[in-house]
This record gives sequence, structure tokens and C-alpha cells, in this order.
Amino acid sequence: MKNVVINKIARFVFTEAQLKAYWKSLGEDFEFESLTHDQLMKLASKMFGESSHSQLEQNVIGRGWRTPDDIEGKMVAEDDSESDRHIEVIDTNEEGPASQILIDRVLRVQCKACQFGFYVDEINMDLGKIKCPVCQGEVEAVKKKRIIKRK
Repeated sequence: MKNVVINKIARFVFTEAQLKAYWKSLGEDFEFESLTHDQLMKLASKMFGESSHSQLEQNVIGRGWRTPDDIEGKMVAEDDSESDRHIEVIDTNEEGPASQILIDRVLRVQCKACQFGFYVDEINMDLGKIKCPVCQGEVEAVKKKRIIKRK
């Protein structure tokens, strides 16, 4: 089963069964099973946007129908294109670790000269346009990092 997880401050999980029912209500001409992972994520985003607060509440882990089991499996696709959310397709029939709540994505940058390190919010930033705040030297990306919400 391929569930779609939308990570914002809370996790909203839309199960394959929910997505199938929503797809059927849209009256589309082709079969749900033919949807790609990208199409599944877009469908879940559309469903998310059209859901009421009480409907969304039922899709939050631990508050409604969703349990931690709904996000345990192999992540088969993800979408980081929106700055305020991270979307994943989790195949619960395959082995894999539970996903983590992602609050933000940042890029770790380090000065080539003095080794001063810092983070920038835009992970696709042209690093040639910024200089080290300490020595004005050139900087390079160290690695992308996901900031994880801690309890």
C-alpha cells in the first residue's frame, strides 16, 4: 500500500484507500492504479487543500484514524518543491524506517579559507553569490541537512 505523508508542523497521512475514494469522486477517466508517485503526491496535496479542519484532524497521527504504522515502510518518492511542506510516498508493504517530521531544509556552507561554517535557507542557492561573513572568502556546500522537530 502506498500512503502519502504531508509533513508540516503535524503529519497528515492520506491512505491509499482514502486517495482512491477521492480519485473516484473526481470522476477521472483513467484508473487510480496507473497514477505515478508524482501524481499521487499532487492528488494528496489537492485533497489536503480541499479538506476541512475536522477532516484534516482525522489524518493526523495519534489523533484520528492514523497510527505510526501508517508511516512505517520504504519511502519510494518525495517532493521538496514547496518551502512549507515535505511530501513523501511511503510503501508500507516494503521494509524501511519510519519517516521523521521535517520542519525545514537548509544547506550547510563552509568557508574554504577559514573553515567558518553556517547555514543558508535556500538549498539551491548559487554559492558564488555569497561570501564568508568572517573573512569574505569563498564558500562551499558541506551537505544538505534537514532540521528535525524534537520533542
